[in-house]
Amino acid sequence: MSQIQFEEFGGPASSGPPLLAVHGLGGGAYFFRALGERVQSTHRLLAIDLPVASPHASMASWVEAIGDFVAERAAQPVVLVGHSMGTILALQAWAAWPERIRAMIFVGGVPRVLPRIHARLSERADLLEQSASLAGWGRKVSPGVFSPATFTARPAVVEAFERLFEMQSVADYVRCCRILIGADASAIVPTVTVPCLAVTGQDDQYAPPDAVATFVARLPVPPPVAVIDGAGHLPFLEQPDAFAAVVKAFLRTC
Repeated sequence: MSQIQFEEFGGPASSGPPLLAVHGLGGGAYFFRALGERVQSTHRLLAIDLPVASPHASMASWVEAIGDFVAERAAQPVVLVGHSMGTILALQAWAAWPERIRAMIFVGGVPRVLPRIHARLSERADLLEQSASLAGWGRKVSPGVFSPATFTARPAVVEAFERLFEMQSVADYVRCCRILIGADASAIVPTVTVPCLAVTGQDDQYAPPDAVATFVARLPVPPPVAVIDGAGHLPFLEQPDAFAAVVKAFLRTC
């Protein structure tokens, strides 16, 4: 039995296919609460917390755990929503258990971290290796993930992210950094045969629109890239209505 913690919206009686949402580095199931609230009338959404605490955590162990979770909880193929690192996990899940995937939504993600992000995360992990906590790091990280528009229009969203970010275990976060910067799902991209959607923020530094366009161009059926104005790397928190509208439009096609 999978021990993955999760949040659920909607229910098994929902008419559309279930969604399984996988967060990125430093995130959690809470990333997808706004989306769950906006799709729950028609779709069941399961948002998981990745099991990051194990010292033996790896992309492979996460893919296996998520696959078990889908088999136990979803009872049918899912629309896999992968944010950032979750995009790499979604692609690796496709390679491992494609029969459990109906469609995929890539949010702020590319198959391998960009070189400048690799350098940023490597430096951060090195600095944190000797730290006892993430205290003070919320404010250091938030300018890299939020649009300037979000700082102006939705400061409470930024503050909540910073607070929750600092509540993580520093050891778990560093471990996840190392896992992410060592991951590469590029070879899987041309094998994907289910419908896909790519979403990113206009101000996303980790997965800017041009990088996402290059990524999805390698899919057998390249989808357009939905670019959310006034959003950075976390469009589901920054522009929840616009993000949900894009997702719901895609769900009507699959």
